[in-house]
Amino acid sequence: MMEAGTVHSGGHGSVLGPPECVGLRIRGRRAAVIAGLLLVGTLSPVGDNVRSARAAGGCQDAPTSAHRTAEGLPRESGEASGFAASKQYPGAVWMIRDSGHPNELYALRFTSEGAATSRILPVAGAENRDWEEITRFDRPDGTSALWIIESGQSGSNRTIYEVPEPDPDKDVVARATARYAYAYPDRKANTEAAFTYDNKLVLVAKTFPARIYRFDQPLSPSGVNVPTFVGELSDSRGVSVAKPSPDRRWLATATHETLFLYKNRGSGSLEDFLDREPFHAMVFAPEDNVEAGDFTPAFGECTMLFASETRNTYRVP
Repeated sequence: MMEAGTVHSGGHGSVLGPPECVGLRIRGRRAAVIAGLLLVGTLSPVGDNVRSARAAGGCQDAPTSAHRTAEGLPRESGEASGFAASKQYPGAVWMIRDSGHPNELYALRFTSEGAATSRILPVAGAENRDWEEITRFDRPDGTSALWIIESGQSGSNRTIYEVPEPDPDKDVVARATARYAYAYPDRKANTEAAFTYDNKLVLVAKTFPARIYRFDQPLSPSGVNVPTFVGELSDSRGVSVAKPSPDRRWLATATHETLFLYKNRGSGSLEDFLDREPFHAMVFAPEDNVEAGDFTPAFGECTMLFASETRNTYRVP
């Protein structure tokens, strides 16, 4: 049993090598187009000059490489099911685990090579039936908080927990202050990906293609909250991660091994990402099983950090 607040470290050093080019499991009338977008490069760290240039001009150039750290997550933390980068505590990333694991938050901090240390905070007032995703938002009083989303898989609860963001370096317990039931308006589907956009919770249903739903009204602890269908992510299959870039130019999604990037048409609205093909696709975790990821400003505004079931971490670009 791990003691709450104890720091654990992971990572066996940086492992560099070219990823294998594996086929994209995409079906549909534009499968050939998406396959043609596949770009795989040699894994290498991103230099400070590249990060600075990308941050200055926003997210423009699609990544063509990734940096993998074998067992970058501490062994005690196990496999990840969701990441959320902290805004209030720069450099901190919150992690959760899925069904069969304790109701705990993991406060991660990463080295430049992608190895993490973690502190473990039990979440009082919450039960982990099948936690699949976590995302950060701002409460009406201006404080930072987290939404933890249960998938509804195999008949488990479709529940969203609201947790005020704890101090990742000092607190030893996090507390769920609200619990919300939810249901899709038009079908039964699992939820493995979610994100915050315009400070509203957005769910990605695990359908083919993925369907996007948004809670346009504040969540209520009484009754069942029903989100509004917004659109589809064309040519998406089995999305396990979906996060917008901080500059709102990209919506990045990932299957277990492949990254897809959708470009905003220009208005900055959520709708402008949807019902169009991705402009870029890249296999970055061949033969792995990525379940968690988020943009991590500590590495660069356009840099994403992913984690797989094997505790490998991937930094893209």
